[in-house]
Amino acid sequence: MENAGRLRAAMGTEPGRLRLIGAVLAGLTLLFGLSTYAELSDRAEAAKTARQSSQPLSRAAADIYRSLADANTTAASGFLAGADEKPEVRERYEERIGNASTLLSSAAGQVGDSDAAEALITGLNAELPTYTGLVETARANDRQGLPLGSAYLRYADEQMQETLLDPAAELYELETARYQRDLADARAWPWLSTALGGAALAALGWAQWRQYRRTNRVLNPGLVAATAAAGLLLAWLVGAHTLARSALNDAENGPGQALTTLSDAWTEAMRARGSENLTLVSRGGDIATAQNNTTFEDDYQASMDRLLADDEGAEAGLLRQALTRVGSEAGGAQVEAAIAASQQWRQRHGDVTTAETEGDYEEAIQLVIGETDSTGQSFDRVDGELRDAVGLQQKEFRAAVGSGVNWLGPVPSLAVGLALLAGTAIVLGIGRRLAEYR
Repeated sequence: MENAGRLRAAMGTEPGRLRLIGAVLAGLTLLFGLSTYAELSDRAEAAKTARQSSQPLSRAAADIYRSLADANTTAASGFLAGADEKPEVRERYEERIGNASTLLSSAAGQVGDSDAAEALITGLNAELPTYTGLVETARANDRQGLPLGSAYLRYADEQMQETLLDPAAELYELETARYQRDLADARAWPWLSTALGGAALAALGWAQWRQYRRTNRVLNPGLVAATAAAGLLLAWLVGAHTLARSALNDAENGPGQALTTLSDAWTEAMRARGSENLTLVSRGGDIATAQNNTTFEDDYQASMDRLLADDEGAEAGLLRQALTRVGSEAGGAQVEAAIAASQQWRQRHGDVTTAETEGDYEEAIQLVIGETDSTGQSFDRVDGELRDAVGLQQKEFRAAVGSGVNWLGPVPSLAVGLALLAGTAIVLGIGRRLAEYR
């Protein structure tokens, strides 16, 4: 009670009120600085995580899927060639399997606290040897001229689709969602810091107006310096975050969307090639696949429709969607080349279907895996163009996010410095007024 009485008595004097005003102003500016430091540090860290971790992990998950799909496709191509299988085809199969294993091992160490992602990676690692064992059994039976070879390969494809590709697709969706959350966190507006900055400036303005009303002195150097420091920090906060947010929006809506669409197109091309090969491995499109009771030929046509549909807007094929989303001339040229190669591929596939329907199985095989005018050559061009396009968009994405990081990076340190400067100036400014009462 005695202390409360002394406080009330002190507040009844001008020096006491000045001390309280100084404490509030200093506390408010320091709180503004600390809030800015915390919020902008979090956003800069989220942007760095998106650039260096979560988006690369999303891409790695897509690469896992494509490596597995390409291995499956290549295994079917080698099976079609039989004893004439070229060493480079076998090497490609082994390379893709090895690449998938390496990516899975790397991803396992980077998934953090995501139990779902960890479970998917564990399952993929466990099922991959089962798939490769089935492929080797199919090859061994085929080398001996046993008809069981094609049955084993079809079973291997079923295992690939159900126990490897489906979980790999789910892993890609999980990692993509995580990187999009990181980008959203980096773009989130620092409302608390902005509000505290506005409150600090308003309080400083009121304190100086109050001084003018009581003393007719227009300026208090300390309070003016504090106002300038707080105003500079607020302007830097708003400006830097606005520019960073714009860069991050550009990253997501430009190369980020293009990357997603190109990855989907690349994956769809892999599916189409696998279905095409397995149509011949099955020796007829009338054998239904296990997943959806459609034939491999049906699956091929559905994949090509998703790649090349001519409709407008959301119904356009993936390649045409990608063409509208890539932001550079070089990227557009790569996608256009992929479209042209896909159209050629589909045209050549018609010749494959004709030969297979007429019973000329050997001719159909050559039209699929041969060295001249084959669908395999067309697919390789699609594969190469999409690989290059994805690599280019990845660079553009990293550059755009890097720009956002560069804008956000200096603000936390600046916030601490300017807040301390403002707080010190307030103490000196109020102290100068208090000295007049001694």
